[in-house]
Amino acid sequence: MDGNFGLADVGIYKIYNPNNPRQFQWSGGIQAIGSYGKSGKVFLSDAYVAAKINIFEVLTGQKRMVSGLMDTTMTSGSLSMAGNARPFPRLQIAIPKYFPLFFTNNFVAFKFSYSDGYLGSTSINYGSVSQIPNSYFHHKSLYIRLGSKADRYKIFLGVNHQAVWGGEAETTPLRKLKPSTAYLYTVIGKTVDYRKIGNHFGTVDIGGEWKGKDWSYFLYRQNIYETGSLFRIINYSDGLNGLSVKRLTPLPKGSSYFAFQSFLLEVLGTHNQINKNPLSGLNIFRTGNYYNSYLFNRGWAYYGSGIGTPLIPNAGNTRDDLPRSKSEFTNNNRLWAFHTGITATWMNLKLAFKGTYSRNSGSFVSSFDSVKQQASVILSVEKNVRIMKGGAVFTSISSDFGDLYENSTGLMLGFRKSGFLD
Repeated sequence: MDGNFGLADVGIYKIYNPNNPRQFQWSGGIQAIGSYGKSGKVFLSDAYVAAKINIFEVLTGQKRMVSGLMDTTMTSGSLSMAGNARPFPRLQIAIPKYFPLFFTNNFVAFKFSYSDGYLGSTSINYGSVSQIPNSYFHHKSLYIRLGSKADRYKIFLGVNHQAVWGGEAETTPLRKLKPSTAYLYTVIGKTVDYRKIGNHFGTVDIGGEWKGKDWSYFLYRQNIYETGSLFRIINYSDGLNGLSVKRLTPLPKGSSYFAFQSFLLEVLGTHNQINKNPLSGLNIFRTGNYYNSYLFNRGWAYYGSGIGTPLIPNAGNTRDDLPRSKSEFTNNNRLWAFHTGITATWMNLKLAFKGTYSRNSGSFVSSFDSVKQQASVILSVEKNVRIMKGGAVFTSISSDFGDLYENSTGLMLGFRKSGFLD
C-alpha cells in the first residue's frame, strides 16, 4: 500500500518425525517478518510450541491456521478463518489429522479442534464504555470423512464455530455476567436478553473427492451462518463454492514440456445476508452484517486485517469516495466473486496464475449507489537454482483495476531458500 518496499521472511521450525514410533513428540516454530518502505515494520507471525500425544495435539502460541473445506493452495480464502490472516496467540487442543474409527472398518474418520485466543483491547460501538482492555477469540470445529484413505471416493462433512467476545461486565454491567459465565454462554451460544454473547460466525461445510488415474477432483461448499441461524434456518443463498482439479501422476523425470498441474474455480456469494424459510419465503431473524459487529468496532479482524476471506476488505483499503461507517470494520461485505487459479510447469519453471472478478454492493449500513466491479490478477514464475540447495528465484506481477480499490500494478523479485538443517 505504501509503494516500493523490501521484505524479509525468516523462520525455523522443529517438525514431527512421521517415522518416529514414540507416542510423545514435540514441535515448535518461530517466524519473523520484516519490511521496509516509507517506514520499517517487524513482527512475529508464528511463535508456538506444540506436543503430540498419540493422536492428540496441544498447541500454545500463535500459528497460521485455516478452518473449512477448500483447496488451501489456490483458494480465494476460507470464509471464517483464512490462511493469510495474521495469527494471534491462543491455546488449542486438537486431533489435527483424520482419525479412522476401527468399528466402521476405517470407513468413518473424524478430526476436531478447540481453541481460545487473545485479541487485545477493542473499541466499543455501543455500550457503557468506549473501549474494553481485553477481547478474545473462541474457535471449535468438527469434520467427518466418509471413505477410507485409500478409497477413490470420499465425502466430507463438517462445521466450524467462531466468536469474538469479552468485556461483558463493562459494556452491559446490568447483566452482571462474570467472565467465566460469559465464556460459557459464548461457547454454547446462549441468548441473554434476546442477544447472543459475543459476535458469532461460522460455516457448515460439505465436500466430495474423486481420485482418477491421473487427476483428482474435489468439489466443496462452505455455507455461512451467523448469530441465531445455525439450529433453525441457515441462509442457503450465501457461501463459497469450489471445484479443484489436481494432477496425481508426476511428469517423467527431466521433462521440460508445458504441462498443467492444477485448476481451481470458486464462486463466492455474500450478497443476500437474510435468513429465510425456504418453504414459506418468510424472512426470520434480522439481516446479517458479515464480518462487522454492532458491539465490537474491530469486527472480524486482528491488527486491522480481516480474519476471514480477504475478499471482504478493511474499509480503509477501499477507494476514499466510497461510503463507510466508523462503526464498521468493512464497508463491502455484499458481493459476488468469481475466482480462478492455475498452476503449470514448463522448461523447469513453476508457473502460477490467480484471477478474481467481483461485483460489490457495499454493506447494508454503507450501501454503494451502484455495483462496483473489481478485477485482481497475479502471475508468478519460480525456478530452482544451484546457488544453494533448496534455493529458488521467483518473480510475480500483479494488478488491481476497477471501482473498489485504487488501480495499481506491482512487481516482486525474490529469492527463497527452504530445507532441513542437518
